[in-house]
Amino acid sequence: MREEDSLSSRKKAIRDMIEAAFGREDAPNASSIVDSVYPEPLQIREYFSGKSWWTLTLKGFHDDYTGDPSACLTFMTPVGMKYYLPAYLVMAVESYYEGDVLTLELSSRMRSYIFEDSMYELSSLSYSKKKAVAKAMSFIWQEYADEEAREALDIMGRFWGAEFSC
Repeated sequence: MREEDSLSSRKKAIRDMIEAAFGREDAPNASSIVDSVYPEPLQIREYFSGKSWWTLTLKGFHDDYTGDPSACLTFMTPVGMKYYLPAYLVMAVESYYEGDVLTLELSSRMRSYIFEDSMYELSSLSYSKKKAVAKAMSFIWQEYADEEAREALDIMGRFWGAEFSC
């Protein structure tokens, strides 16, 4: 099997794991995604309102979102963060370099999201969701040599348990 075929099959396996873990629930209502009156968070709420996580694409962000797409999760409530995180994971696994700041910054931001659990509540993710997050971060670290993904895995190990670390 050619190396490219193997890479494609590994990406697909991670996508399948993320999709199985996070499912296809309806998008949360807009006020549950972002709870703020400031312009940037309001722009985020408007963009994400009514969108299912699995319909988000790099092209959509590029064509339709005027802000910094890598910062969107940062402004979300725990409900919004936990709902839209799988879209970011899939985009980073499948289009790491093409996604520019949206995908290249995810590992760095994941360190904060996990460390700042009182704000984002990612520790309340189910076991299967945590495993999917860890699998995506592990792939990003190994395939793209993203040291911040390894650091995110170390933090997952400290906060979620050793089985989620590198």
